[in-house]
Amino acid sequence: MTLADVRDYIASLKIADRVYMGKMPGKPEHSIGVYNSKHQYPYKVAIGGKQLESYGTKYVTLLVHWDKSPRKTEEIATVLFDKVCAARDVKINDATIKFVQPLYEIQDVGTDDAGVYEMAIEAAFIYSKEVTG
Repeated sequence: MTLADVRDYIASLKIADRVYMGKMPGKPEHSIGVYNSKHQYPYKVAIGGKQLESYGTKYVTLLVHWDKSPRKTEEIATVLFDKVCAARDVKINDATIKFVQPLYEIQDVGTDDAGVYEMAIEAAFIYSKEVTG
């Protein structure tokens, strides 16, 4: 599973006008950014080796970049949080998201330089892998 797969899944929820990954200069309001998590997580491998793994984990940060209303920004972040928490066996591109495990509650990260409120969701996307052994 790639970051692009997660971006495509978040876009399919039709919550935001724009869903992007990586940096976007002049972020428009009503957008959601999808980033690889900058936190460190332990590396795990199945007993018997990587070829026997039936699932993988993709750690992602979702940034809700909404508008100048903290109330509306929190409402949208909560909608996104609830939808990703409800995901089960979602097919996107060539990947299957088994489920999404939030790592924290929704985090208020304040405003950007233009006064647009932002909230972040840190989550582990658990996805199926084909067993090759």
